[in-house]
Amino acid sequence: QNWADPEEGELAELPTVSGVCEDYMDMVSKHAMPNQKGLPIHPKLAASINYMATNQLQEQAINATADKYMAPENCNSLNVPAVNNPIWGNMTPSSRGQEIKLQKILKLLTAGITAVARTAVGVEMPEELQDALALLCNTQYEINNFRKSIIKPALNPKFAGLCKPGKTQPPSLLFGEDLPKQVKDLDEEAKALGLIKVPGYTKPHYPHRQHPYTSTGQSYHNRSAGGE
Repeated sequence: QNWADPEEGELAELPTVSGVCEDYMDMVSKHAMPNQKGLPIHPKLAASINYMATNQLQEQAINATADKYMAPENCNSLNVPAVNNPIWGNMTPSSRGQEIKLQKILKLLTAGITAVARTAVGVEMPEELQDALALLCNTQYEINNFRKSIIKPALNPKFAGLCKPGKTQPPSLLFGEDLPKQVKDLDEEAKALGLIKVPGYTKPHYPHRQHPYTSTGQSYHNRSAGGE
């Protein structure tokens, strides 16, 4: 084995291989990437997961599976919030296409969360199940925030605050039921800060208006005209 040019990942395995480069074990252990693997699961289950996670599955079968797991009537958060109509109308075809794809992903995710939740018996559940629900639900929250970031370029800059990640995500509409109030508040804030930008506005030119001075004391106006 030529250790001067190891294959990718080989250095990470060296600390656990008995009798290999023992003189340099401490040095290798210090700099090698840690092995971020957990305990093994059943080989057949592992093979199934590896296949499903890396291969495109039949869309019809996946959709049929997702349809089996409708959100519980007392879990309205397991829903795909729609984009508010006023915002949808201003989105580009490209951003709409991305949004539709993300909605499809969210539909599968919420069905998966429902399926996992239904395996619980009452309120008693093992720690692994609790962790699974926490990770999946947080993924749903993060995807909804990502949807807003995709939509943000379609908005007037002064309303970009609508796309900030919120502490909570409204279940029915992506930007909440109170969108008009949010827009009004942001508009008032923009006015207060003097940040309004009128589309197509061109700053008037005043030839005789005093210009800022350079560090030499000569105005930009005079310098561009060759003045002293």
